[in-house]
Amino acid sequence: MNPQATLRTSKPAALTLVTLQSLPCGCVCGVYRARPTVVELELVEAKGPHCLFFRHQTGSVVRLGLPEHLLPVRDEAAV
Repeated sequence: MNPQATLRTSKPAALTLVTLQSLPCGCVCGVYRARPTVVELELVEAKGPHCLFFRHQTGSVVRLGLPEHLLPVRDEAAV
């Protein structure tokens, strides 16, 4: 028996869970960070029993982009 054949190397996860959020419609979304970048991905984890939003399907992407603290600040005073 070759002991090297039984060793498995584990790769780091491509997505890291940041938080779970409950939406007003009853659906649950998971916010993930795509590694090695800082891009965040929000997926529907569970569809609420009374949700009327067609796009809220388990596994569907709700939001993709940078975390809010990395977005440029908009100048409210500019007219």
